[in-house]
Amino acid sequence: MLGNTFPSSSVATVLVTVMLILALVLAGFSLLNKSVPRLAYVVIGLVEIGLIIMAVISVLAWIGGTAPAEPVVFICYLLACIAIPPAIVWWGVDEPGRWGSGVAAFACLTFAVLIMRVTQVWTGGMGP
Repeated sequence: MLGNTFPSSSVATVLVTVMLILALVLAGFSLLNKSVPRLAYVVIGLVEIGLIIMAVISVLAWIGGTAPAEPVVFICYLLACIAIPPAIVWWGVDEPGRWGSGVAAFACLTFAVLIMRVTQVWTGGMGP
């Protein structure tokens, strides 16, 4: 069925909220010329686990007959989302200053937008 609701919209909402809060915190660290705190890495790891849960729920719904409106675009957005959290950690560890926190904050915002797009692509642009 096309044009249906996203099967894991509650997980997506939590992920977007957490990443927006983390983006604000990391932007503050960047303004203070501080590196990414270790707790942020833990949060990013939990977000990655939540994203995997969201992906599994979506695949199970897809197997069950509830397909995304745009399957290829959905898969591409989902793969991009899965790649961002490890990239945040890599950049944050590699760049221990203002730029590490700044790029991590921007990546968190990008992640939040991509998750919102994943839900829109599933529903055919109608939103969650």
